[in-house]
Amino acid sequence: MRRYGIILLLIIVVVAAGTTATTGQQVQDRAPESCIDAFTAQQWESAQLTGEIRLAEDDTVQITYDGHGELTPFEVDPPTAATVVNTTGFSNTADGTYTFGGRQATPTLTYRVQTGLSTNESYASGESWLHTPLPSYIQTRVHHITPEGGHVGTQFAYLGNYSAVTLQDGCHEVTGIIADESRSAVDSEQIERQLRYAMTEYDVGHRYSKTTVFVTPGKVDPTSSGEAHKADAWASSRHGPSNTTHIVLHEYLHTRHSFGDASLGEMSWFNEGTTEYMSLRLMLGAGTLSPREYNNRLENAAGGRAVLSNRSTWTDHRTPYQRGTLFNAHLDHRIRNATDGESTLEDVVAVANAKQGSQFLPSERAVFDIVATVSNTDTATWANSTVDSSQAFGISPIQQKTTPEWEYRISIAHENLSEQPLLGVFFGLVLGVLLMTISEEYVNGSEDDSPEKSENS
Repeated sequence: MRRYGIILLLIIVVVAAGTTATTGQQVQDRAPESCIDAFTAQQWESAQLTGEIRLAEDDTVQITYDGHGELTPFEVDPPTAATVVNTTGFSNTADGTYTFGGRQATPTLTYRVQTGLSTNESYASGESWLHTPLPSYIQTRVHHITPEGGHVGTQFAYLGNYSAVTLQDGCHEVTGIIADESRSAVDSEQIERQLRYAMTEYDVGHRYSKTTVFVTPGKVDPTSSGEAHKADAWASSRHGPSNTTHIVLHEYLHTRHSFGDASLGEMSWFNEGTTEYMSLRLMLGAGTLSPREYNNRLENAAGGRAVLSNRSTWTDHRTPYQRGTLFNAHLDHRIRNATDGESTLEDVVAVANAKQGSQFLPSERAVFDIVATVSNTDTATWANSTVDSSQAFGISPIQQKTTPEWEYRISIAHENLSEQPLLGVFFGLVLGVLLMTISEEYVNGSEDDSPEKSENS
């Protein structure tokens, strides 16, 4: 029996080691990343100007420009709806921009912001902080810095005290900026853990090499709780820890999707619905949501009967987030079934991202052609007809098991061992030693019994 125990031990160790080798091979076989530099250090080094941005007073931003010894003419376009209150060295143009003519002076631009604006122009402020979009520039590059405290991304700036975490995955870097006023309202460790999981597990390619996510206090925008614009995103912390993590993840995924411009059109069911569904999947995978909580999110989205392809039937702005989420959940389920798990909705997103880079504008035909490619024509036909339907979605096929049976427990254990192969090797060794001990005791027990049986016979 000892021999069988040794053989079993070897088999378990080999299987566990095979898991390690397979995991390593899968990572090695991933497609190369294709990060696009949004505003790299090299561009900063070649920037013609440095703009020192500071909080002058409540709701007021002042930018002082330094030409590094040479002040050539340049033109500034202040953020929309900002009110310019003072300038030095600039002249106003008819189209609302401000031109510096290159005279010997230190140019400054001071503007007051209005809180609670809409898309891509969202502001918020408090007694000692300000969240603001950055100006744009015509035919020049400006490297913004915050000498008096704060952080500058590519589209937004936060002026005030904050804590930061920087995460790296290959060429992709994400910086999370959590305002001091938001720290008591969020779970910083959960945000970091969720972002790290999404960076490594969401295999759809990267649009930018550097992404910044701002977690801001207060109510930035009256119509939404977060926003993504190119390589920057923000999320309000006013909804509590779990919801803030969800918003952070949702907006971060938008920076990964090349079809963000579809948000304002009828295709927002694909943009917002895909992003929201993938957010829930990644929260489930990271353990931020339990299976029961994941199911509850799906159940709360059910019930709407709007026609996704007909915006006039949408009852409110939540339709693409709710019915769009359920549509994409069902689409993912059908793709997995049709391909025996070889393809998922992630593949649809990855192909869409690779289509035309950041310029890809999806249409129903373009999306369903991708679905047919990664799955089959039957799945694409179902999708095509379903976006034209008002039939309510059933959610039982797409829910996770909340009371796992032994098969489900084994699958979870296998996933854990696949993610932590050394744990699998250790588990195999322990199990093998245990079986060897049991078999040895069985053999010894049998040897002790045999003389008595001979005498009694």
